Amino acid sequence: MKYIFIVPDGAADYPNEILGGKTALEAADKPFMDSLAKKGTLGRVKTVPAGFIPASDVANLSLLGYEPEKYYAGRGPLEAANIGVELEESDLAFRCNLITESEGKLLDYSAGHISDREAGILMEYLDKNLGTDEIKFYAGKSYRHLMVYKGGAKLALDKLNFFAPHDIMGRLIKKHLPSGKGSEHLIKLMNRSKELLKEHEINKVRIDLGENPANMIWLWGAGRKPAIPSFKEKFGISGSVISAVDLINGIGKIIGLKVIKVEGANGYYDTNYKGKAEAAIEALKDCDFVFIHIEATDEAGHNNDLRMKITCIERIDKLVVGTIMEKMKGRDYRILISPDHPTPVSMRTHTDEPVPFVLAGTGISSENFSSYSETEAANSSLYFSNGIGLMNYFLGKPR
Repeated sequence: MKYIFIVPDGAADYPNEILGGKTALEAADKPFMDSLAKKGTLGRVKTVPAGFIPASDVANLSLLGYEPEKYYAGRGPLEAANIGVELEESDLAFRCNLITESEGKLLDYSAGHISDREAGILMEYLDKNLGTDEIKFYAGKSYRHLMVYKGGAKLALDKLNFFAPHDIMGRLIKKHLPSGKGSEHLIKLMNRSKELLKEHEINKVRIDLGENPANMIWLWGAGRKPAIPSFKEKFGISGSVISAVDLINGIGKIIGLKVIKVEGANGYYDTNYKGKAEAAIEALKDCDFVFIHIEATDEAGHNNDLRMKITCIERIDKLVVGTIMEKMKGRDYRILISPDHPTPVSMRTHTDEPVPFVLAGTGISSENFSSYSETEAANSSLYFSNGIGLMNYFLGKPR
């Protein structure tokens, strides 16, 4: 038996007046997902436990069958694992966004989705001019990077209050800086980065081209080195993960999933959708489980781009789901599709409501749902209060 888990990040949404009261999932032309709904079953799962911020790290950890209450140790360490940065027990890893600041406000959480090449140069420049023996900067992809504060745990900097940059676009920066005892260490770095980056040649060129400059860093998501059992130890099968996002690949590495890199996979609207599907089929020659994460739908939600969110859902349906269904014909397999959390375009941020899933394949009886959507899933009696319940059900293990 092969198990294929597809995560269209943030695809769940609210009914939208522009769409006549439909959600993006309901409005999208997605024949392959809808055919799975007819052949299999729908349900809902609560991925974000009470008291947790509905962030992608928490929600994807939950979808993979790991209770955040037990295993979550912060976002930064998960990204550090993928980049290959080894943390000591007293180190803290921070997510470090390259952002665009304008007139004291956070204008753009992604600095215009800056390219890997430009971002790499800027992060190297920051490490040279802002880094110390205790503070190191590491390049990730696009706007998503890492800062490690050696010994930061001794200062309890992981206990500070942080805001995710994609949650505060258009708001005053000074009201949303890290707060709490010791926060001045981070605020000083963020303010100093603004002085350094504003004069960099890359940002001068970006401004000349009408692009948002990467003129400040945003530190958040602090955490210590986590201790998590492997996926094989927990569920008895080996697996792979396919994502363009360091966070997801970092989770994969920590739990022993093989990280598959796909050329052209970039975490944005124009990612290599079909390449991810083809890589998943290839990976299943050597393992029994594959976790395919697609970031594009989440980015569209954050960008308040309803048209593009629908387009990305349709691309996922045709190029990912359709490709997999064609390649897996005649084989024993199960396929599960579920967002990690909603990212409503009207909110431009994550919310913590249960998300709809569709499950079909070998051993899954048809319940004759008409389509895959939030509304149809709400009509199902199948509900899981946490991700491990869904994972066990998917893998045919006792609930």
